[in-house]
Amino acid sequence: MQMGKYTELNRQKLFRGIIRAISSYLIVFLVPFLAVSWIWYDTSVKSINEQVMLTARNQLIQLKYSLENTFIQLNYLTQKMTNDHVVSLKYLQHPYLTKEAREAMQTYKITNDLVEEVYLYYKESPATLYSTVGSFSFDTFLKKVLPKNEMGQEQLAAQLDSSAPTLLTLEGAGEEQRYSRFFYIVPIQSEEMTVYGSAIYEIKENNLKRILDLSNNDGISNTYIINDEYQLLASTTNDELARFLNHPERMKKGIQTGRMRFEQSTYFVQAIANNELNISVVAVANPNQALASVNRVQEQFVLVFIAILFTGITAVVMLGLRSYRPIRKIENLVQEFHRDPKMTLHSMDDVHNTLAAFLVEHQELHQEVRLQTPHAREQVLRKLMSGRFRSEQELALLLEAVHVCFPKSNYFVIAIDTKTVDTKAKQGDKKFLIDYIEEIKEADYTAYATEILSTEMLALTVGFVDGKEQKEIVDAIAEKITQAISLTPAMGVGMTVDQLTAINESYIEGLAALENQGSQGKQISYYAELSQETKHLPINYPDNQKLKLIQALNQGNIEIASETIQRLIEEGESKQTSPRVQKMYGYYLLNTIAQVGGELVGAEVLHTASESADFNSLNQLQTALLTIAQQICTKVQKQPLDDESEMNEKIFSFIQENYHSSQLSLESVAEEVGVSVSYVSRFVKKESGKTFSKYIQELRLKKIKEELIETDLPIKEIIRNNGYYDVSNYTRKFRKIVGVTPGQYREMNQKMRNY
Repeated sequence: MQMGKYTELNRQKLFRGIIRAISSYLIVFLVPFLAVSWIWYDTSVKSINEQVMLTARNQLIQLKYSLENTFIQLNYLTQKMTNDHVVSLKYLQHPYLTKEAREAMQTYKITNDLVEEVYLYYKESPATLYSTVGSFSFDTFLKKVLPKNEMGQEQLAAQLDSSAPTLLTLEGAGEEQRYSRFFYIVPIQSEEMTVYGSAIYEIKENNLKRILDLSNNDGISNTYIINDEYQLLASTTNDELARFLNHPERMKKGIQTGRMRFEQSTYFVQAIANNELNISVVAVANPNQALASVNRVQEQFVLVFIAILFTGITAVVMLGLRSYRPIRKIENLVQEFHRDPKMTLHSMDDVHNTLAAFLVEHQELHQEVRLQTPHAREQVLRKLMSGRFRSEQELALLLEAVHVCFPKSNYFVIAIDTKTVDTKAKQGDKKFLIDYIEEIKEADYTAYATEILSTEMLALTVGFVDGKEQKEIVDAIAEKITQAISLTPAMGVGMTVDQLTAINESYIEGLAALENQGSQGKQISYYAELSQETKHLPINYPDNQKLKLIQALNQGNIEIASETIQRLIEEGESKQTSPRVQKMYGYYLLNTIAQVGGELVGAEVLHTASESADFNSLNQLQTALLTIAQQICTKVQKQPLDDESEMNEKIFSFIQENYHSSQLSLESVAEEVGVSVSYVSRFVKKESGKTFSKYIQELRLKKIKEELIETDLPIKEIIRNNGYYDVSNYTRKFRKIVGVTPGQYREMNQKMRNY
């Protein structure tokens, strides 16, 4: 019994809740709707005439500017033809060059989609017009192009001699006669502003109608173009109203009074004139039509309101009875992740659409991040190699963003020479070394590789846990490389550092060890072993510190260079006891820095070094060496050696200029730009989404298609001009890709073009 009462009580609460929801729905929806509808309708009726007039005026202004812009383009086109000797009278009259001149005129004609034909008139060749299809005498032009007019050849010549752009005025056009085209005349002038001819552009009414249609988008007003004699040149429609206005007197009266009567309706008339071309643009609007549309909208609005009202009531009941609670739970869940407090879900479709949109957005974002992460990681690692990070916190944030995670406390760099390695992958689409070792993750160490721009070398940054030996890690990495590419490249290993911000020092030591690798006769050279070598010579020159100094100067790192100079001076003072030997040791250091500076900076460093040669002690020399090192590093840092954007632009520019050459290859691009072959291959794949060979093939195919359509060159010549000497083999490849042979492709597209 108590359970029945509890159920009945819940039903009553649910029913009262539904009634309250319906009542609230009616109050919130119905009352504001009625008030707003009445205010909206009353305001619309009062302001409809002003809106119609303003809209028509704006359309006229837009149309006027559009027409003026079109004519300005034709003026500019005429200026280009004036400077083009191919369309000169000499070419047009020449029995062999006239074809080239007509083709040039055809090219100019198609640059403006309003122009139907171009005629050129030169005073040196009176009574003759030249077009893309041949030459016309004045008499032929008047009979074939402008029939049924009273214009004579003298009147035509007089208009063509105009010194300013104008429209061709037709003589004897009656009220009922309308030409479906008109002509815009632009004088051809020399540099001394002497008029020696004219360009006549034939524009059909249909082309003008397109401009009128673009400016007339409200459906209330119609726009027209008339000449200074109130003759109708073009209109948006060809209805009864247009035929009614095709009487100059009616058009004139309507413009002067600002309104007219037609079929028991009053129309507003507005016009804007262009005095230079003697034409006007006219707008004729029917306010009753606009008001009728308002009434229709109001009626439709009421019907929609009633439908929404009953639909809403039904939806409230259904949601309250069947699905409010589960939808509310899902809504709360989605809002928790979507962070949009205004979002509501009223149906399962809304739930589905919202969740689907959320998942698609998440998937797209994840895909974009996944694609961009390797490139961002490469930039961070390069910056790390150059020693530009001073803040451990900043570095940690960037490494986390690009998904780089090193074990803490121990880090070093392996410099890997790829000159002999990547030659295997230069042809075809084979992998490069960096593709195998871009990321190495093991239980006790992690390594990330980056390619150093402008060199054929990789820098592998390694982080490892305490208790792991550096040599074990290097041997394991070398074994991985050997298994992947069947050889072990030359490798230089820097010393271990305890902070990632100091990894640049290990990188420089790795470069120094790699440079010394050839003299040791080993594939793997450790900088730590260089420092342990002892040479039994009268003067002990520390080669390890010398190599480190050279690489620090090459990288522009003044901190490591200064520290290395100080160590070299201290070692010279402690181990070279004789003043004469110290003098020779100092000359050795000065010569080393001067040689590097001469290669990186130029003669100015050699001049500074020569002034420092007369030193009395190593301490005095140290000051001079630090000054020279500062000069070198400052210059190196300013030089954009690692400007990737500049490098990338050079790569694509060189490819665009030379893709038609059969000699183009990854090696030629890399040699021209000054980067490694693997960098070019990876960069092209990254930017275009295609392999190098596929990208070049598509560029050549596009050019071959264009030349097949736009030129009459032999097919064999076109194919050879675009880098393929085996014509028959490429013809088969063309057919496989396009579906037809080059000859069939040319025939099909030229027919469509002529049609």
